[in-house]
Amino acid sequence: MFKRRINLHCIKNIRSIRLIHTLPKLHNHEIWSKEGIPGLLSSKGYNTSWTDYQNYLLTKLTLLTNGTLNETKTPYEILLNTAKQTTQQHTFHYASMSHMNHFFFQQLTTLEESKLTKPSRFLMEKLMHQDILDINSLRNKILHMAENSYGQGWIYLVEDKNKNLNFLQCYNDGTPFYFGKRQQLDLNGGIDEITYKNLNKLEKRNSSESEDDEKYLPILAINYWDFMYIEDYGVTGKSQYLNNLWDHLNWDVINKRLFQI
Repeated sequence: MFKRRINLHCIKNIRSIRLIHTLPKLHNHEIWSKEGIPGLLSSKGYNTSWTDYQNYLLTKLTLLTNGTLNETKTPYEILLNTAKQTTQQHTFHYASMSHMNHFFFQQLTTLEESKLTKPSRFLMEKLMHQDILDINSLRNKILHMAENSYGQGWIYLVEDKNKNLNFLQCYNDGTPFYFGKRQQLDLNGGIDEITYKNLNKLEKRNSSESEDDEKYLPILAINYWDFMYIEDYGVTGKSQYLNNLWDHLNWDVINKRLFQI
């Protein structure tokens, strides 16, 4: 949940309330803003990718929703409200990016703390249906998808309505929450076999599917936007960033996102 500061303005004895989206508080923010995340991001890299960029996204979101019905909503609620609105694409972009960037940073921790966590047995049992038999297979699968992705975007481990796990690639501000905004395809370059298969799936997709069939619940997010790594790793440092990132995941956080009775 994003914290919001309430400003009260008195104009001609009329009291109006304006809600401002402010930076959510991460568990280790005070330390990381001064020291960075050792082994992953410097203090400058952390403040660029989290403090500065997140504040930028939330400021834009505040300006776009001021005086609208979305003004009192969280970024998550706003992205759902605007996903199908063709005239609200700018608002959707800032809502989606701010929500998913927060989601991503919530699962980060120090190298030492990461070593004390691991994927739950329940999560690994579900991944067996995707031919993922151990943590190394999971790592190779996700990092391979991210390293071989052109442009910018996200790799998600998601849960569908049947509680099955799937891997999902979303370009730019793509989100797992709505089919029409997943942005799974990048048609700026040549079409490979995987892209061709996905295009066929889209063509055959039954338009009568319910909205529940279109939604995925993200469990794990890998952010490969260049704002995450360019400060510390340079233009060509994506691969090294991803390898270091994997060693800083907090599996206790990720495990709790998975539905379990």
